[in-house]
Amino acid sequence: MRNTMILSGLATVALFGSGCTSTSTSTFDPSNPTVNTTRAIGAVSQAECFMAARAAAENAMSSPVFDRFLQNYRSEKNDPGAVPLMQVGYLKNNTNDPDLQINLVTDELCNALLNSGKVEVTLATGRDASQTFAEARKLQSDDNFKQKTVMKKDTLEAPRLSMEGAIISNVVKADKETVQVYSFNLKIADIQSGKVIWSYIKTFGTKKVKSSFGW
Repeated sequence: MRNTMILSGLATVALFGSGCTSTSTSTFDPSNPTVNTTRAIGAVSQAECFMAARAAAENAMSSPVFDRFLQNYRSEKNDPGAVPLMQVGYLKNNTNDPDLQINLVTDELCNALLNSGKVEVTLATGRDASQTFAEARKLQSDDNFKQKTVMKKDTLEAPRLSMEGAIISNVVKADKETVQVYSFNLKIADIQSGKVIWSYIKTFGTKKVKSSFGW
């Protein structure tokens, strides 16, 4: 009887204990900073990546320097509808976050610029270069394929523009506060001349305050 009571008590404790540690899963919009608030010093959130990309895209689409390049490019091509081809270059991660997915920024920015009609984007060169194009041309030596449908050499277009940049962070600690400021530095350069035709910097900051009880 005594053993039965002990086992019953342990089962009750286990039941209540499991109830106290229960978890739930919900969905949220990762691009909304008002709901994506979980932060860690030294890390960059997905929401901030999206915010930086959208702000950069708006700036690029309204940049008079970028517009001047487009005007000169179209005059050079003698085509009022000419659109320059852009590659995604190599962006440096100069933060303490080794897991930072910097392509979140460049992909969002490329998407906005591409849909605006200001640039076209290539996957033949740059950071996102695909082997698909070279492999497709190797089919010329494969008799299983209709040769008239195989892509020929000397058809790929080289990019005129390249997107470059970096994400840089700086952490300062004083008393019970830890402050991190980091910036998204993005540039688009004319490969022919090497000149930067657009540049944008977006900064964010996070602050961690330690309570007087050390929590």
